[in-house]
Amino acid sequence: MGDFKLYLLIAIVVVLIAILIYSMMIVSKKKQYFVRIDDLDYLKHEISNKTVPFELAKLRSTKKSERIVKLVQQWEQRWGSLENEFITVTEKIIYTEELVEKRSFTEANDLMDNISEMLEHLNTEVDLLLEEIKSLKRSEERSRSNVVGLKEKFEQLKMQYDLEQSNYVNMHDEILNLFKEIEALFLKFNECMEECNYDLADETINNIKKEMEKMNYVFDRIPIYHESIEKTIKPLLKDVMKSFENLSNQGIYLNHLKIDETIVTYEENINQVDQMLKRFEFEQIESMLLEVEENSKQMIQFMKREMDIKGEVIEVLEKTKATIMNINTMGTHLNQRYYNIKNNYTLAEEDENNFNFLLNEIQIVTNELYFIEAKFADKQTSNTEMSHQLESITAQIVEIEHQLQLFDVDIEHLYDGEKDCRQRALLLLNRFNDLKAMYNQSHFPVENQNIVSLIEEGNAAITALFKEIDQVPIHINNISEQLQYSQEMLEHIINSVNQIVQELKLAETLIVHGHRYLVREGMYVVDLTIAEDQFRQGNYATVIEKMKKLLKSIEGSQFDIQYDQFKQSLDCYLI
Repeated sequence: MGDFKLYLLIAIVVVLIAILIYSMMIVSKKKQYFVRIDDLDYLKHEISNKTVPFELAKLRSTKKSERIVKLVQQWEQRWGSLENEFITVTEKIIYTEELVEKRSFTEANDLMDNISEMLEHLNTEVDLLLEEIKSLKRSEERSRSNVVGLKEKFEQLKMQYDLEQSNYVNMHDEILNLFKEIEALFLKFNECMEECNYDLADETINNIKKEMEKMNYVFDRIPIYHESIEKTIKPLLKDVMKSFENLSNQGIYLNHLKIDETIVTYEENINQVDQMLKRFEFEQIESMLLEVEENSKQMIQFMKREMDIKGEVIEVLEKTKATIMNINTMGTHLNQRYYNIKNNYTLAEEDENNFNFLLNEIQIVTNELYFIEAKFADKQTSNTEMSHQLESITAQIVEIEHQLQLFDVDIEHLYDGEKDCRQRALLLLNRFNDLKAMYNQSHFPVENQNIVSLIEEGNAAITALFKEIDQVPIHINNISEQLQYSQEMLEHIINSVNQIVQELKLAETLIVHGHRYLVREGMYVVDLTIAEDQFRQGNYATVIEKMKKLLKSIEGSQFDIQYDQFKQSLDCYLI
């Protein structure tokens, strides 16, 4: 019994200790959460206590432009929205404390994370709003700082003008008006600053800068313009006009450059510079002066070019005239040859048209050369233009020379073609005569009508060939076609005659060889007699086959060797 009580007491003590430890842990955890909640609350107060309300209050207490009034209203609305968000954060902090008291740590933890994100967003928005408000104040400070420097520069410009008035006599009224406009802009700036109209103040400062830049241009550029005109432009125009008159007196054509008209225009433009200055047209003045200077230098170069190439143009003209005379001579000579060819040869219509076109081109180029030569002699064209025209004519002459050479080669080919056709026809005739002689010397026992017909056709083809060759005008293409036809026919006749002559020789040789066996009686003599009869009828191929069988029946395989020897000795390559 005593042991049981002891165990029970120990158990109670253990439970109490566990409860105590758990309670201490809960208290510790709550304390941690409350520390984090206090930090969030402190951060909220730190963000909400930034100087946005104070800055907005200062802006409301001053005069403002319409744009700034709208800006302040927008900023106040944004700050009001942010204050509502601060209230929401406060409510969430209170609710978080309640969750901690209820030991809803997970939910409290999630809510604190959400509060932390909201405070981070609020901090960014408040800083952004505060920066926009302060930037407006900085704009005021910047504007006041800028205007101080501009006033100092303005006073310096006035002092500079007082010292250098003599340089700007023609611009006196315009400069004074410009000073008045700048002073009026300074007054306008002060009014804008008093009304806190910083946008218009910035715009006014920009206008002051533009007007003062214009004033700087007046003081800097006018002396430069006058010096450039008096020391560079006017002397340059005089040099151009002097060169123009000298070269014109030397007979050099310069009208195409329109120098005298251009000089008059440039002088009128220069006389307008003072009026352009009064309108402050600095860019137009600089562009005009640069154009006058560059174009004047170019005109001098163009005139120098016209003078320099005069001798070259004359030299090229003489060479071109000599070349065109040579071309005309070549054309006349070739035309004579071509006329003779037309009377003796049949030419393609295209070749004749091309040749006539070439002769016409020679005449056109010749006329063009003499036309520009006359203009050049009468000083109606410039050396440069003459040079370009001569280059064009030279290029045409080169092409005409090339075409004349091609036609000359074509004519030679025509002669060579006729000569070649005649030579080939004679060779063909000689071969045909040799063939007929060989046929006649072969002493056929009976005329072969097929061969006779072929020889007659060959005679007709050769006759037609030479008739075509002797026709005037000669048509090379027709001759070539007739020559080809005759050559093909002759080859056929030669093969046919050689075939039958070789058959005749071999058949005759085999019959003679067969006579050595006449001592045999019976069918051998009958077969030999039949073969001889076939020979007399002109059936030489039949004789050869019959005698081969007859002799092989007597001599056996030895006859095959003898037969080949007969063919070789008699040159029977077609059998």
